[in-house]
Amino acid sequence: MTMSRPYRVLVVCTGNTCRTPIAEALLSRMSQEAGIDIEVGSAGTHATAGWPAHPESQAIAAEAGLDLSGHQARPLTVELVRWADIVLGMSHGHVARALALDDTADARVITEFDPTGKIGHGVGDPIGWGRRAYEIAFEEIRTCLEGFVENHLRHLSNG
Repeated sequence: MTMSRPYRVLVVCTGNTCRTPIAEALLSRMSQEAGIDIEVGSAGTHATAGWPAHPESQAIAAEAGLDLSGHQARPLTVELVRWADIVLGMSHGHVARALALDDTADARVITEFDPTGKIGHGVGDPIGWGRRAYEIAFEEIRTCLEGFVENHLRHLSNG
């Protein structure tokens, strides 16, 4: 990267307990494996500060070798949006909320980076829908982040 500091990515969902703890941990690992220097943070548009990652998210992440046990939810703030070089929302609503806080932000729906083009308009919220919904959310997040690393972060690190 040509920046004097790591590229900063903020992933945003609603409660910051299901989707974004997974996305934060996955993107951190993927970028490290790719040799790309980034900082990843997460927040929720309606998060309760300090809440842990949902048990289903923790279990599915653990199966992939990711530890979410230390995660603490935090609300989305204007400071976090301004901290980030890019905000990846799980839905259009999350992106809209980030832009409402700072309309100059580079905020995009994570599925913009879906290389398969099959996921649609956002990663659905699995809360209340059982384990299979968490598995689907995990796979959709993984797919989109693979595209993000390959088609966005690698481009930046080569630029």
